[in-house]
Amino acid sequence: MIRVLLLHGGEIPHYRVPVYNHLSRYLAERSFALTVTSEGIQPDNPTALQFDYAQTHLSVSTIAHMLWRRRFHVLITFVDLRHLYLFPVYLVVKGILRRKVVWWGQGRDLAQPNARLKNAAYATEHALCDAIILYAEHLRKYVARRLQHKVFIANNTLAFTYPGLPPGGKAAVLRTYNIHTQKNIICMGRFQKRKRIDQLVAAMHLMNRPDVGLILVGPDTEGVIENVNRPNIYKLGPIYTQDRFHLLSAADVYCLPGAVGLSIVDAFHCGLPFVTEEGDESAEIAYLRDGTNGLVVPRGDVKALATSLQLILDDDVLRERFSKAALHEVSVNASIERLCQAFVEALRHATCA
Repeated sequence: MIRVLLLHGGEIPHYRVPVYNHLSRYLAERSFALTVTSEGIQPDNPTALQFDYAQTHLSVSTIAHMLWRRRFHVLITFVDLRHLYLFPVYLVVKGILRRKVVWWGQGRDLAQPNARLKNAAYATEHALCDAIILYAEHLRKYVARRLQHKVFIANNTLAFTYPGLPPGGKAAVLRTYNIHTQKNIICMGRFQKRKRIDQLVAAMHLMNRPDVGLILVGPDTEGVIENVNRPNIYKLGPIYTQDRFHLLSAADVYCLPGAVGLSIVDAFHCGLPFVTEEGDESAEIAYLRDGTNGLVVPRGDVKALATSLQLILDDDVLRERFSKAALHEVSVNASIERLCQAFVEALRHATCA
């Protein structure tokens, strides 16, 4: 059995816990024993831990001690550059302990793709490690050509157990939250300026449709929707339990104008077409097929955003076609099994190198 330590910088968010549960089982069946270490787990995590977990204050000494004491063969780094222990850890793990290292991430900081100093740091990490796991195929461009042989693609995704709404469940969910509109747009997650929720609110104003509602679910970490009080806009706050999937399944279309992330996986899992604006690169945008499972409009074009949302809401045939395509996309390209297989391939490459 090859022992693997996954170093998760900072706290593990609640949505990663089911992923690590699944990954741990998958790896164990293929002769890899996974342990995850981090500073902690996000409070109020609703999922039971089914993987070996070691909470500790992460530093060069604690990581090195853990690798040596528990005789790990491979270290997977899932750590931002802001953590100052990162490069000293590479020095100790590669230079002194002679362990294999696998790097997992997006290739570079997609919010600052042209930051030279950061890019040089990422390039150094790529060169030091024995295998590279990327969030999506289109991120290969951020890895040097001479290192492409050790790149493996684990499409960033989530582990789902949600079976879907029972027949007639949609109306019951909407009643629970006092949502009275006939068709509903939903946006879920942490509300931040980079997500450009103001564009969505402006599109609602432009539509001026009493039959269309906007459901906003999530913490308002930057006061983005604090002063949004328009009719038919439902601000429900953060919801982390299975109820959030009920809400998604009860809506008709998902809209996030900026910074598309894992929310598209949630939306597609519940069969929702996805509408966004162009201009932001992300790993998860690879799931969106413009004109097939959603629509992409020009950045900052509120009229185009409103028109696209109304098109999907009013055309039942189109919405159903988009919905089926979304479900197919998430079942094939966003499969948790696909992510796990890429980890196995990367670990086998690293340990055989």
